[in-house]
Amino acid sequence: MKYISYPFIPKRTNITSVCITVVIFLLSGIPDAYPQENNLPLQWDLQTCIDYALENNIQIKQSEANKETGLVDAKQAKAAMLPSLSASVGQNLTNYPFSKEDDSSGTSSFSASGSYSLNASWTIFDGGARTTGIKQAELNNRIADLEIEESKNNIKLAIIQNYMQILYASEALKAYEDAVELSKAQLESNKIKLSVGSVAKSDVSQWESQYASDNYNLVNAHTTLENYKLQLKQLLELDRLDSMELVLTPPDEDDVLSMIPDKRTIYQTALHVMPQVNNSRLNTEYAHLGIEKARAGFYPTISLQANTGTGNLYNNSGYSFGSQLKNNWNNMVGLSVSIPIFSNRSVKSAVEKANIDVYSSQLNELSIRKELYADIETTYLNTLTSQSQYVAAEEKVKYSRESYDVMNEQFTLGLKNTIEMLTEKNRLVTAQQELLQAKYTALMNIKVLEYYQGLI
Repeated sequence: MKYISYPFIPKRTNITSVCITVVIFLLSGIPDAYPQENNLPLQWDLQTCIDYALENNIQIKQSEANKETGLVDAKQAKAAMLPSLSASVGQNLTNYPFSKEDDSSGTSSFSASGSYSLNASWTIFDGGARTTGIKQAELNNRIADLEIEESKNNIKLAIIQNYMQILYASEALKAYEDAVELSKAQLESNKIKLSVGSVAKSDVSQWESQYASDNYNLVNAHTTLENYKLQLKQLLELDRLDSMELVLTPPDEDDVLSMIPDKRTIYQTALHVMPQVNNSRLNTEYAHLGIEKARAGFYPTISLQANTGTGNLYNNSGYSFGSQLKNNWNNMVGLSVSIPIFSNRSVKSAVEKANIDVYSSQLNELSIRKELYADIETTYLNTLTSQSQYVAAEEKVKYSRESYDVMNEQFTLGLKNTIEMLTEKNRLVTAQQELLQAKYTALMNIKVLEYYQGLI
């Protein structure tokens, strides 16, 4: 299982990417020309996004199409147990160019004939190859159901992660907007002070530089938010120009610090609910059936045949068409036994390959279980770490805010210089961003653990 990595906001980005994304942002604001035809929801919350994706995601539809193919294969495997019936009609024209009767005249002789038959065949024993094929087809259908479930789980988790990233980016955007307002207020205040000669021009220049830097960070935050929204549209199979009004409900602190089960409990639950685990187990069962099917080649094949038919020959004999059909009518019933004696090792090789397939399936099943436990253990530790970081970041923001307020008062009284004020202000902004990052990292890890428990 793969999911989008975090931290969410990149620290730096180049001007070209910023400009391109701003253009995308402006274009995405164009209203949909055909809102009635698209029949899209007016507002999108998390559950709406999930429901829409499960209905329209291409990968899920492909999995469902594969299941339909499997259902057809199962019907065909069951139909192989029934007898087959076929009819044949043949008309022949024969030329005898050197017929003795025509030697004197030099002309050739022709005759016309026809044959009409109804043929039935029924394999009554084949070593169990057909019954094993039915079991394999039914297993394939169960595997297809699990693949659909896995596709649905993956798209749900991807949407939840993307939605969380949008929430993070929107909150980060507000923090950068606050930083811009702080810089703007300080810049305007220092310009007034410069006009009365209470500060130097270098102080104003430093605040101008800080204001420009904060605006640059704000543009980056806008860019990141719009990129995440674009990713969400791609997950939902929406056109880039489709209008989309997101309803963003930020989580509270209880969600961030919620208790999580022990990692072994989560793992035991995941072994029963995760479709990829059940899928690997069914694939091992399928491989075992492959051995049975291959061994069927060692047994004889017994078939029952039946035939009824007639024919006619046009050769100026004087017999009518109807009388010929009646006189030539025949019926046949037969039993055939095909006994394998020497098959150039083909059957033995098939059995050996089937055993190798079983071993390979068992290794794949073990690998999936080990990978699952490693993923759960990593996510579990990351959850505990990010929750602890969140608690520490809350304290850091609290004291950074208090320190900034004290620094601002002293700066206003002329007790602190511009460099000290800028440093304190940037510490506050950094602390706020660290708090947001810890918050949404913890939430994302909690959601991943819920995914492993089959709760989403």
